Amino acid sequence: MKHIDEKVLQELQKRAADSARKRTNLNLHQTLEDPVQRFLNAIEPGSYVRPHRHNTPLRWELFVALSGRTA
Repeated sequence: MKHIDEKVLQELQKRAADSARKRTNLNLHQTLEDPVQRFLNAIEPGSYVRPHRHNTPLRWELFVALSGRTA
């Protein structure tokens, strides 16, 4: 289990702001082979996440805004 607090969120936001794509993520899963991929995305204004879908029925995504806003 990983503890997510305000300090972790602020560091993630800073990494996103400093990156060329204006986004970054923090993996919560152990390996890429884990059946469930859990991670936090920090996405700053000016970044673009292209709409997409997964054709495999067992792959889906859930977005929950922890702070900020979406458009």
